[in-house]
Amino acid sequence: MLTMKKLVTPNANYRWILVLGLLLTHSVWAQFTIKGHVFSGKNQEPLPFATVFLSGTSKGTLTDSSGQFVLTNLPPGTFDLIVSFVGFTTLKTTLQTQQVKAYRFILKPLENNLGEITVKAHRRRDWSKEIALFTDNFIGVTQNAKACRLLNPSVLRFVDSPSTLEATAPEPLLIENSALGYRLKFHLDKFTYDYGQQRIAYQGYPLFEPLPPKNQQQAEEWKANRRKAYLGSLMHFMRALYQKRLVPEGFVIQQIAEKKNRAGERRFIGLPTDSTAYFPSLTNSTKQVAYPMAPYKMILDSVQSTALRPVIAFNDWIQVTYALKREPADYQKYRETPENKYAIIPQRSFLRMLAPNVELESSGRFDLQRIFFEGYWTWELMAESLPIDYEPGD
Repeated sequence: MLTMKKLVTPNANYRWILVLGLLLTHSVWAQFTIKGHVFSGKNQEPLPFATVFLSGTSKGTLTDSSGQFVLTNLPPGTFDLIVSFVGFTTLKTTLQTQQVKAYRFILKPLENNLGEITVKAHRRRDWSKEIALFTDNFIGVTQNAKACRLLNPSVLRFVDSPSTLEATAPEPLLIENSALGYRLKFHLDKFTYDYGQQRIAYQGYPLFEPLPPKNQQQAEEWKANRRKAYLGSLMHFMRALYQKRLVPEGFVIQQIAEKKNRAGERRFIGLPTDSTAYFPSLTNSTKQVAYPMAPYKMILDSVQSTALRPVIAFNDWIQVTYALKREPADYQKYRETPENKYAIIPQRSFLRMLAPNVELESSGRFDLQRIFFEGYWTWELMAESLPIDYEPGD
């Protein structure tokens, strides 16, 4: 599974690394089917009721009494297929949904060597405080996060040390998101919180199960909330970049340089661009605001890119601004920086290459470890997440 690493440094005292197993897709959709069988590595017998799903999507199922599974109506592209069963090691394989073949998976029995919860006396932290720390840094602290509920916190296993709090879960975490209308099953490999650096890292495999709405009003609310979470997101940006529709979708990009003042404080300086995009003011919709807009060649390699496979490559930093939504006051407060605190400004994220280039597939998928992220996109956690098969009209 490809992982996503994010590092946000809103000030010198706060650093945050986030590892996610979420991938991206875009609106080109087709129907494909995956079939296969799941067997026990202990006796080679079929495993009924094993969970099989495409990580980060809403596409999942259970094996039948003969260990057989069928996943239908799948999008084209490369995905991580996850196969799990209680008492067995979770299996992950990367596949192309367009490839027609019969899959045979054998799960190995799991050795139960999970450590018990350890609480160091000098920290005086009890179970409820550990759960609170975990949920704040895994689910989030946004308005949507307040509408989320961790249904089975007892499956979490914590190991506390003077420097870190680590968490694992032998069973999938069940998170009910009543703001977006999903029940999230997250197969958590590992979660780590670094006390000194205030740094988090986690990796796992999510499955999004749509909740049944109580009535039409709730269905419409979920639809509106999902669209709100999507607009301006990293998923939205990558789809717009692939289609070369950044400005029509509300995005502008600008190359920026990193500078430091005499006190050693970092500042971003925007470099000149050759064009301008106009969007309604966030404070007065009757007025237009001009934003500098860099050409696509500033972020896409014009030599290596093809019509079907764009290649992302750029120097220094790229600032991505979503001009149609402001930064929430909660986010500005969370950054703990006096610069632009509580100002009405658009959402801004920052990108820097960690490798010479990265290919962008037609599905919107790319190697997330090749790009370094800062800013707004690193603030929203699982409470804002959508399945990668989400479409704005859903």
